[in-house]
Amino acid sequence: MAGLTANIVTSRNKAYPLFPNPDPSLGVYSGMGNNASAYYYLPGFPGGTAGRSIRLKYGSSNLTTNVYQYDADLTAITDGVWDGGMTVDEASGSANTTRWQQFFMDETDNLLYVLTANESTSPYTLYLSSVNEAGSVTAIGNAQLGNASMNNPTPLVYNGGSMYRAGGDGSGNLQIPIFNTAGGNAAAATPYRGCLLTINISDGSLSYANLLPSGYASTQVNYEYGSIGPTANNMLLSTYSFWSSTAANDGGYGALYNLSTGKANALVHLSGEFPWGNSTPYVIRWAKRYYFTSYALPRFKAIGGFSEEECHAWVDNLAVYYGLL
Repeated sequence: MAGLTANIVTSRNKAYPLFPNPDPSLGVYSGMGNNASAYYYLPGFPGGTAGRSIRLKYGSSNLTTNVYQYDADLTAITDGVWDGGMTVDEASGSANTTRWQQFFMDETDNLLYVLTANESTSPYTLYLSSVNEAGSVTAIGNAQLGNASMNNPTPLVYNGGSMYRAGGDGSGNLQIPIFNTAGGNAAAATPYRGCLLTINISDGSLSYANLLPSGYASTQVNYEYGSIGPTANNMLLSTYSFWSSTAANDGGYGALYNLSTGKANALVHLSGEFPWGNSTPYVIRWAKRYYFTSYALPRFKAIGGFSEEECHAWVDNLAVYYGLL
């Protein structure tokens, strides 16, 4: 028809964004590049001894496995709580804690922030602490969750996004997005607006806010094994699963949310470029990077670390592609 032209500048014509490549600025550390089953090696303390690593074990059955620090030769460090591997109780500074919840390596503070839980209380009680390279633990504080629907706010049991600092590395309190509440400090129920759990980095006290705004509602919770974001545009991606455990090109899927408007898509495609393994990817934020761990074998790009800035830009572009931004 005369007068019709194609609009070539809208999101309708935007190509699917490819996930970024691993961060080339990452230095060498022990265990780097290993695809060991269940175990994942992360870089050691940013301002510490070169070449060191920290090994975590992933999967819902691995919530109590000791955490080890290794030197450049993969010899276990024996300083302080690292001797024999750091236990849950050593990390929290309390004999009451029973399982890991979250980890966050802060590059500015040069500290590993650790969140653990006491399961004997109902709801669970969360303990926040920090540990340094020398194996000294600072017990920051503890507080009981508002309701049992928020128990285990951790990707390890698909009830929490990845823990991060509200102001970015070195700034603000710690936060965890949780989808399994009606909203804020409430039990699990429709409309599942979720909770943004804030953990005061000075005393471990807890506060709650709606994760998604009014207008968003769902009949079911979208579970998560970690998250990317929130971005500068307030987008949040929660990872869930892969179409296939063996075919990389099939990619996977997750849920994508605009936390400002409530626009959402519970089933966005994560291309074969997305870091994947033989199991669900657990996302962890660590010294201004994202890592995609696995309780089976991490594959291909999942063995590397990815720039926080580039990952956030990718999520924003994915939101444009899906019409959410």
